Amino acid sequence: MTATTPSLPGATVLDLIEAHVERHPDKTAVLCGQDRISYRRLWDAAHETADRLMANGCSRGDTVALVGPGNAEFMTAALAAWLVGAAWVPIDPRLPEERIRYVLDDTGARVVLATAEVRTGTGVPTERVLADAPAADPARVERLRRQRATADDRAYLIYTSGSTGRPKGVAVGHHALAVHLLGTLDAYRLTADDILLSFASPSFDAAVEEMWAPVAGGGTVLLRGSALWTGRQLFERVRAHRVTYVSCTTAYFEAFFGEELTAEDVTSLASLHGIIFGGEAVNPAVVRRWANGPLGSVPVCNTYGPTETVVTATLYWIGQGWQGDRVPIGHCLPGHVGIVLNADGEEVADGESGELYLGGPCVAEGYLGRPDLTAQRFVELPGRDGIHYRTGDLVAVQGQELLFLGRADRQVKIRGFRIELEEIEAALRGTDGVRNAVVGVEQRPDGGDRLVADVVPVDLADREAPAAFRAALRGALARSLPDYMVPSEFRFHADLPLGVTGKVDRARVLAEAGSTA
Repeated sequence: MTATTPSLPGATVLDLIEAHVERHPDKTAVLCGQDRISYRRLWDAAHETADRLMANGCSRGDTVALVGPGNAEFMTAALAAWLVGAAWVPIDPRLPEERIRYVLDDTGARVVLATAEVRTGTGVPTERVLADAPAADPARVERLRRQRATADDRAYLIYTSGSTGRPKGVAVGHHALAVHLLGTLDAYRLTADDILLSFASPSFDAAVEEMWAPVAGGGTVLLRGSALWTGRQLFERVRAHRVTYVSCTTAYFEAFFGEELTAEDVTSLASLHGIIFGGEAVNPAVVRRWANGPLGSVPVCNTYGPTETVVTATLYWIGQGWQGDRVPIGHCLPGHVGIVLNADGEEVADGESGELYLGGPCVAEGYLGRPDLTAQRFVELPGRDGIHYRTGDLVAVQGQELLFLGRADRQVKIRGFRIELEEIEAALRGTDGVRNAVVGVEQRPDGGDRLVADVVPVDLADREAPAAFRAALRGALARSLPDYMVPSEFRFHADLPLGVTGKVDRARVLAEAGSTA
């Protein structure tokens, strides 16, 4: 499955945005809260921050950490990093201090750009927060002109859960990002007249697409910032700003758009041209309800894609009257190539299934400082050009469309977050009082799947009086893992059964407990 690659000789996101600054400087680029920021104001603010970065020693090839919500200040900081030729890594200020420091040390980030509200009371090390720049220096201004990122430079890093017990940084280059954004404009049908509402947190890779695709195309992005809107608040903002596209997680789509719409809801959403969602499998009943409801003429788009191939790799548009029982993940966006191979490495025929490999110019550089993992997942395929990312996802080929079937390994998704169960198990085994542990997913009828840990304590007393030990385990994990990776339930055992290889029989443990791997 191959899509046409957008023509983009040597351009970057900076080049695309600068062209819009020159064509329509006063047009609104970003809406956030009460702020309405024009292309010129965004561009000038980025240059001011870039001057501060340069005065603090940042230069081409460095990494700048961005800590804060997805607001206009975040976008300004990201542009500033690119202007000095640096890449950026987003960090959620709610993460444990241990994890924040791990990312900073792993990337070698020279400085931290943090919004005012997160500079205190979080795990952000204040000694790395960017200092104010001295007075403007003409020599610095000239250096800035020469130093900005090119298509060959790295654009950003996003950290994902790691199967080896520690998170891994996915490095994405400027060329891959720019090709993807141009392909996104085509695939999502976005124009300079559109306003896209972005929901994703900046530490989630979907935010890269949601923030930058609209402004790369000369349109407008409406940012949620740190606010967690109710469905009513979301609908009101769509009405107030005449939003044409909403991009959100599958869970948000199901929660906000999947219920019966009132006449007031229909009026509020009248400006919509489409809704884009992704992150996990969608409930087909919710899609049917929308497609056959009062706003069924507004198409919805189911998307799929790993961080390693620049956010979205495939999409499937669903129109009015849709009545399917499973929602495909669709076909490749421009700039992406999909190949489905069986266990023997042979491409499967229509109607067959296998593992999905993704290639094309939108494949990431690999995992930062992890050549072993990069070699395992970023591979060359016989008879195929370029590097392909081995997704670990099983799909079925149905004509020109793909249907997601599940994982070939132990990676799971909870509330849209990609989680390697081995990372949680490694954290548990490194906790005082734990001899062994297995983590699985409990699938619930209401769809609210949750993580469950089966633990063997060192001390018999912890097994027989578990309440205090549960609290201790939760506290220990919360110091090193994001909250969505802390199991909801802990079950204690004298031992865990072994398989014929002498290793823990995970399948048996989880099956007996009613969980899955």
